[in-house]
Amino acid sequence: MRLILEDNVSAGLVKDKIVATDGDLIAEDLLIQAPEPENRCVRYGYHTSGMKYLVPEGSVSELLHDSKIYHLPNAPKWICGLINMHGNVIPVVDVASISGDEISHISKSNILVMKNKNTALGVLIDGYPEAITEDEYVEQINGIPDVLQNYSKAGICSDGNLWAELDIYGLLRELALLNAGNNNNYC
Repeated sequence: MRLILEDNVSAGLVKDKIVATDGDLIAEDLLIQAPEPENRCVRYGYHTSGMKYLVPEGSVSELLHDSKIYHLPNAPKWICGLINMHGNVIPVVDVASISGDEISHISKSNILVMKNKNTALGVLIDGYPEAITEDEYVEQINGIPDVLQNYSKAGICSDGNLWAELDIYGLLRELALLNAGNNNNYC
């Protein structure tokens, strides 16, 4: 799939000027970064079950709509299954299920795939990712579910909203180790 910019417009301008030549890509799939105000960092974040998390720095992200998730029998409840993305098998997790929301994944159809070095991971999210301009760095996050506390040590405040920096890769490594030792007690 190729993207064509109409009238030689830069990608940072208007989404409706971008046209996909084939496939299912739509303007909302693109994370277009607005020009940064002086001395302010722009990051991307996502919502899941009322919580706001930042996409890990250094990650490349892609948003998928209504992708077929192949469920895994006897998998922990936080593993939704696997997807096929460009010929690669990617695990999909539900952060809300990790924090205790039992039915979170039923109503979600967007998967944010984050790729970092040699690791790719899909996370079920509510709505679309957002561009967030950092107003203030926050070292202590309150209101994070207990199971996520060790993996959400800081964040940013933007327009009165708190966005947590979640170490999703570290969290899932730990859960996988716990699950292996507990013979699937998470199911």
